[in-house]
Amino acid sequence: MRSLLPLTLLVAAGCQTLRYDLGSLPFPVSASPVRDPAAGDRFVFTAKHVLWVHGLAGESSPDVAGQLLANVLPCAGIADFRVQVGSSFHDWLATHLSLGFVRMKTVTVTGLRIRPR
Repeated sequence: MRSLLPLTLLVAAGCQTLRYDLGSLPFPVSASPVRDPAAGDRFVFTAKHVLWVHGLAGESSPDVAGQLLANVLPCAGIADFRVQVGSSFHDWLATHLSLGFVRMKTVTVTGLRIRPR
């Protein structure tokens, strides 16, 4: 029974969410696909999410709203917005070489920038 508690804590520590706020953006953001894909340009950018010492020493989250402002302006809006979090080989290697004290993930943001009229 004692060995079950550390195992449960390790599994629960692997389940984390990425929080970002897009309410302050000066344009609408939608996950719905647009009917005319020629109305915009596709964009992709990546960033790193790092959890330091299981979150006890903090975390480094990417600024998704800031990246959108820097990369897609001017625009009338964003459609087909997606955020994916995963681990590349380098993320996996850094996480395991640090014995899990530094947990790295790659955040990929994609979407369709709708051109202003």
